[in-house]
Amino acid sequence: MAGKQIIKVLNAEPLNYSRKAVLLWKEKGLEYIESSWKEIESKLLFEDVLILIIRLNKYVDKTILDKFPNLNFLISATTGHDHIDLKYLQEKNIKLVSLREHNDFLKTIPSTAEHTWALLLALIRKIPQANEHVLNGGWNRDLFKGYQLKGKTLGIIGLGRTGLKVAKYAKVFDMNVSYHDPFVINDNYLKCNKLQDLLETSDILSIHIHLTDETRNYINETNIDFIKKGALLINTSRGVVLNEDVLVRALKNKLLFGIAVDVLSTELDNVENSPLWKAQHQGENIIITPHIGGATYDAMWACEEFIVGKCK
Repeated sequence: MAGKQIIKVLNAEPLNYSRKAVLLWKEKGLEYIESSWKEIESKLLFEDVLILIIRLNKYVDKTILDKFPNLNFLISATTGHDHIDLKYLQEKNIKLVSLREHNDFLKTIPSTAEHTWALLLALIRKIPQANEHVLNGGWNRDLFKGYQLKGKTLGIIGLGRTGLKVAKYAKVFDMNVSYHDPFVINDNYLKCNKLQDLLETSDILSIHIHLTDETRNYINETNIDFIKKGALLINTSRGVVLNEDVLVRALKNKLLFGIAVDVLSTELDNVENSPLWKAQHQGENIIITPHIGGATYDAMWACEEFIVGKCK
């Protein structure tokens, strides 16, 4: 008599994966195994894998999914889905288990908001340039004068979970806070019903919107000229909500003072194709981090442990 089939859970990106989450998978009676994208790409089929765990390092499309003919669940402890071919996932009748819509849990995770604030401070106080100056033997503070935050207006595009945390941080720094979000009413902050009004009045813009058909290319050639001259722009949402060519032109024309992003429009393909990446290498005032907003040990472990319980 054949034994009961052991359900295998394969982790394609296991680096620093939560050990507690591994135990939780095993407590469910599942066999947890670790692999890599290199191994997955070199192997034809994983017929015995019913659950696949991914992060953000690979676009998961037909080429990948066809290697898992019996896959029931795709696990991605993320809120964004732009690294997944959702249409083909639906065709294959594979259930996506992610963090989207789990708002009560997500409110306990501040990592992306904290990273947004780190980028903002680094940009307005020229911290990367000052650090590089000292590394090269310099000690001239007059080269790196920035601006204080007190009294400045922070304009938040998208006052959801992360945007709201950023707004609260801004108040601690004695800033004025405005926001544009058609789905939110929050009397603690000034609402701009028109995006144009927010762009015209904000000293610093911070973007916190989900990627949808409506938000793709959200800051573009039509609205870029409304941005207040000398403003800073921060983006920790998704790279393609910005028209990077347009932003680079605005920076070179001194409309923007600086740009700091944690995401690029080409990050799932080749970062060197990004206009922002190219402009940074040409000396423009741009800070780029490699999508690390949510990548803190404690946040990732908490998300990985939480999502095990959502795979039923």
